[in-house]
Amino acid sequence: MIFNSLSFLMFFPIVTLAYFTLPRRVRPAWLLAASYYFYMCWNARYAMLIAGSTLITYGCGLLIERADARLIKRLIMAAGLGSNLAILGFFKYYGFFTDVLGRVLALAGISLHVPAFDVLLPVGISFYTFQALGYMLDVYFGKIRAERSLLRYALFVSFFPQLVAGPIERSENLLRQVNEEHRFSFRAARDGVLIMMLGFFEKLVIADRASMYVNAVYDNWHAAAGWQILLATVVFAFQIYGDFSGYSHIAIGAAKILGFDLMDNFRQPYFASSVRDFWRRWHISLSTWFRDYLYIPLGGSRCGHVRRMTNLMITFLVSGLWHGASLSFVVWGGLNGALQVLEGLLPKPAKKAGGVRRVCKTLCTFVLIDLTWLFFRANAASTAVRMLLRCVKSFDAAAYATGFSAAQAAALTVGIAVLLAIDMIHERGKTLTAWLDRRNLVMRGALMLLAILAIVVFGVWGPGYDAQAFIYFQF
Repeated sequence: MIFNSLSFLMFFPIVTLAYFTLPRRVRPAWLLAASYYFYMCWNARYAMLIAGSTLITYGCGLLIERADARLIKRLIMAAGLGSNLAILGFFKYYGFFTDVLGRVLALAGISLHVPAFDVLLPVGISFYTFQALGYMLDVYFGKIRAERSLLRYALFVSFFPQLVAGPIERSENLLRQVNEEHRFSFRAARDGVLIMMLGFFEKLVIADRASMYVNAVYDNWHAAAGWQILLATVVFAFQIYGDFSGYSHIAIGAAKILGFDLMDNFRQPYFASSVRDFWRRWHISLSTWFRDYLYIPLGGSRCGHVRRMTNLMITFLVSGLWHGASLSFVVWGGLNGALQVLEGLLPKPAKKAGGVRRVCKTLCTFVLIDLTWLFFRANAASTAVRMLLRCVKSFDAAAYATGFSAAQAAALTVGIAVLLAIDMIHERGKTLTAWLDRRNLVMRGALMLLAILAIVVFGVWGPGYDAQAFIYFQF
């Protein structure tokens, strides 16, 4: 079940209505059952993986808290980390690692034959695994007490709005709210609906329409002109932003209606003035997870310059591998790390950039980030390199017929302009809900109706529409 489907539009109101009408003591069990049903709509068997990760980390959390000796705590932590990462590694990286190992051994004249396993990657496995591991690490470092209720902890791991693509919640935020009482709030419901509408706008109007042009060019890049590849890469930057930010907003809005506050996952990333600033704004839940559980334990920025840069590169290479079992993702992560290393070598400005200088830095940052997106989107790292070479050698080649009409281009351009305007409001420290609160009732109603009409008229759907899954489902 995905958010942009008729089944979810039927599922969510039923779950919400039942949640607020059931007795409070059974609400967690109802949400847990709804969350597992939500996930089992993809593949019922893989719900066992969530249950297994839940039981392992729940048990390890209790054992870590009760253990007196530090060595015992470490052994329990190692067992919990190892078992969860082994499951993640098998389903996500088995083919990648055996392929790399086979190629390395082939260079030495050694033939390696490994059994082939054709397994479907469980949706969201990287997200819920990291959320569960984050809880266990928080218990180990003494940030929180171990949760006694298995039911409530299971709900924390599998909470359906953010189960398959985040945000990757922290135990001190979501687990605390699982243990709180939630009452229906008209204001929270209104704000939640508004946030969900923004998410649907990002997904249906921007991401799904942008994918038409991006897919047409990237799937036939050898026939496209260089400028078309560059344009498609720019369009992909907004496709992946609209797609992933759209999912996050729908998840945050749905959770808010149920009385839960999830963390912001995006903060106007394309207004960043440096690559480092970009990663403070993009996929914040994952960036902060790697910062707290990998970068800082490695030594963070508390050590020498060389060690700090090494820690940064390790973190982003692992982040690239987290995104997918492909060399292109590793290269993408490495490029983002290397760009930040280079930024660290540049002299710091004497004063804060303003006006034209800030705009230039923002545009340069976007160009650099967009260059890395080429490796993210291409089927392979070698393909990305060949596409870059074609951009240089065949920039003025005859245009390839993509089938993307002028009307579609206009609708996409307007959608991106609206998204950037909303981001500009947020960048100035104002929220969309707060901005609406200052309008009168008639104006608020008209704007809400206009937003619905924009999604209906300009969104990619209609007869024969096959709801497109969100890009980050594959991670």
